[in-house]
Amino acid sequence: MQNIPIFTGVHGMATLILKEIPTSGLAYVLVRSVWKDNLAGLLAEGRDFCRAAGAETVYGAWDARTLPAEHAYDVWELTMERDALPQPPEAPPLTPLTAENGQDYLTVYNRCFAGMPGHASYDHRDLQRLAGKNLAFLVYRDGVPAAVAELGENKLEGLGVLPEYRGLGYPLALTALARLPGPTLSLRVASTNTRALALYHRIGFGGEKIVSRMYRL
Repeated sequence: MQNIPIFTGVHGMATLILKEIPTSGLAYVLVRSVWKDNLAGLLAEGRDFCRAAGAETVYGAWDARTLPAEHAYDVWELTMERDALPQPPEAPPLTPLTAENGQDYLTVYNRCFAGMPGHASYDHRDLQRLAGKNLAFLVYRDGVPAAVAELGENKLEGLGVLPEYRGLGYPLALTALARLPGPTLSLRVASTNTRALALYHRIGFGGEKIVSRMYRL
């Protein structure tokens, strides 16, 4: 199912994220502009469209603004100085994403992030987007794919460890972050993702800044 980058309603414009409906039943209404101060009307239009498309749960956001709906969670940006990054107790070997291991990457990524607030499932278009950039990595244990990590520009874009390999998260995060060149590192995480927050605080991330507030519509 395709997203709608510009949804124009009677009360304003929004981006509708519909891609997750087939896999998790989730959809998102991201407000772009509101006409005649009828924010509630625009949210209702977007929500109803998403539900008609099959969404079971619809979230709405307008950056970090307050919406007239039930608050669900926030997306935080965390930062730390690279010089303060601890050394990993062990450095798990990172296997770069290739055409040959792409299916392993999709399997692990989607198992780790399925239904998690704020995360989108990946498909082969994402593999093409990441191909050849040396930003996405797999970790294998005894030949079995166990975890994935994705980097951006001085940012940890994603870190996923399968439940049966959960102790791998700390050394993998440190190993992946050490590849980033800039003096200040950052990442984004949902405020309800307590396990990830505990990991990142243990590493040394802090300075929580709300970049978006999500509301259940």
